[in-house]
Amino acid sequence: MTVANENYPHPAPAAEATDGILRGMYRLREGSQLQLLGAGSILREVLAAAELLANDWQISAGVWSVTSFTELRRDGMRVERANRIGAGERSWVEQCLGATRGPVIAASDYVSAVADLIRPYVPRKYVALGTDGFGRSDTRAALRAFFEVDAKHICIAALAALDPKLAASALDRYGIDPVSRPPWER
Repeated sequence: MTVANENYPHPAPAAEATDGILRGMYRLREGSQLQLLGAGSILREVLAAAELLANDWQISAGVWSVTSFTELRRDGMRVERANRIGAGERSWVEQCLGATRGPVIAASDYVSAVADLIRPYVPRKYVALGTDGFGRSDTRAALRAFFEVDAKHICIAALAALDPKLAASALDRYGIDPVSRPPWER
């Protein structure tokens, strides 16, 4: 269990989500063009990014709550080991995302290496966003913008994975400087 210092209402999971919660990931919202994964408090930013994608770009995004990248990694490694000896299994990540379409964008308030733990099990283009570097911000909103894990940056990452021309338009639309240095260099 992870305890955070930010209070916010949590969406009620569907009754069928219990298995996914325990295994590390479950679907919150259906979407047909791409998939967004959110962990911890950044899940709210992912939900907001899905709204931006729908309202501003007419793009349908599925949203998944990641309860544990570590558990997903352990499951993937277990399946890899089992498959080396002929089991023919699929990881939980592959089971969840296998029937979906589009790129997969993951965002968390951990360093991006944590979300990157599941890269071998994601069946297509995968982008991992996280809080790499040292932030110097006075509010959570400013911190998330600095680390590029707020709704606008998640939306831009999703658009870039779909079509770089859309991402260029989004940078302009959302007032984001395209030539700023990445957070880990600031």
